[in-house]
Amino acid sequence: MRTLAKWLWRCELLLVYTGVLAAFAMMCLTSADALSRYAFNRPILGAYEITEKYLMVAAIFLGLSYAYRGGVFIRVTFLVDRLPDPLKLAANYFAHLVSLLFCLVLLVATGQQAWRGLHDDTELSALPLLVGPAYCLVPLGFLALTLLMLIDLPRVRSGQSYLFGEEAPSA
Repeated sequence: MRTLAKWLWRCELLLVYTGVLAAFAMMCLTSADALSRYAFNRPILGAYEITEKYLMVAAIFLGLSYAYRGGVFIRVTFLVDRLPDPLKLAANYFAHLVSLLFCLVLLVATGQQAWRGLHDDTELSALPLLVGPAYCLVPLGFLALTLLMLIDLPRVRSGQSYLFGEEAPSA
């Protein structure tokens, strides 16, 4: 299990750095497009579509597992914090399993969409660039998140799960 966790951590870092690079490229492309548009009256062809279809998707979805590991997912805990420990543990397991099931559903749905997108010849309107590969970024992010949640499931009992990390003081 530790080998799988270490391998997943390395893949997660690759995904996060790719997402950061996409955010940086999006910032540079948008700035260059704005400068080119207003200074020279010549916008960069396809800048908006590349940002929309590739860079924005990569910046958001490739960082899902890293965000999960950082404990930054939104939780409402005012009720669970007041439960006795056995009920709190049951509620935590239930929340973790529902979240895992939701990730699995999204992984399957986005995987099917990516499969259909890869077999479609749709291109960007401004550039001859296929749109299908962009659809693969979403299930890739959900795959990393789902695997991390599966590895994290045994940690719920000890209260060390990333899903229930204390990022802020409780009320």
